[in-house]
Amino acid sequence: MSTRSLGSIVGETELGSKTLHACNVTNEKALKAVGRFLSKHEVKKVKDKTASGTPRNTLLLESDGRFVAANSLERVARFAAQSGQPSHKTEIPAVIKHLDGTRFRSYDKRRMIMASRIVEFRAWNQREGTLHSGFQQLSKVDLQRNVYHNLSTVDLDVHVYGEDDWERPADIDVHVHASDAKEIVKHWWVVYDGGGRDDRKASLLAQETGDNEFYGFWTYDAGTTDQILDRLSAMH
Repeated sequence: MSTRSLGSIVGETELGSKTLHACNVTNEKALKAVGRFLSKHEVKKVKDKTASGTPRNTLLLESDGRFVAANSLERVARFAAQSGQPSHKTEIPAVIKHLDGTRFRSYDKRRMIMASRIVEFRAWNQREGTLHSGFQQLSKVDLQRNVYHNLSTVDLDVHVYGEDDWERPADIDVHVHASDAKEIVKHWWVVYDGGGRDDRKASLLAQETGDNEFYGFWTYDAGTTDQILDRLSAMH
């Protein structure tokens, strides 16, 4: 079976455009925090004022002129500013979660973990199907030990990939795919097959472009997710 490489999928997948409207802002400090967080994304940002002055301090996300999601400015600013790592159960603000289909650039590991949670959260909620996670080095699973222990306690088939520098603990029930292939070591992914349902599929895929810098996207598009799953299957 001929499949596209992970690098080709990262670089060649067609993605849409989205616009974030900041409505009737009075909290400029929160807006700056959100702006810094979103500076890594290819998303247009617009400040709007309405005659009524409402809704105030609200973020509205649009895709091709259609409403996608909304949150209070403060809610997104708190999420953007948090220093700890969200768990797989953390509810991510809707306007962040729905930045799917837009590219991000120069994401660091903290932001990659935050993006990973979007896909892991979906798998956790459905509690069926298969989740594939590429860690580059398998030893990094230890940094997410609680998350992957919990994911392995529900009816999910969890696969982890990376360089062979880790021995799986007894309390983490996952399938281990050890490899030092460049394609595996240079990419980070979390891919959920939706338990067989296209409307539940989700994937994050990024390529390491520098020291602690990643370029990629996450998507709920079933076709793109299937391309990544096909490539992972071919690499087994």
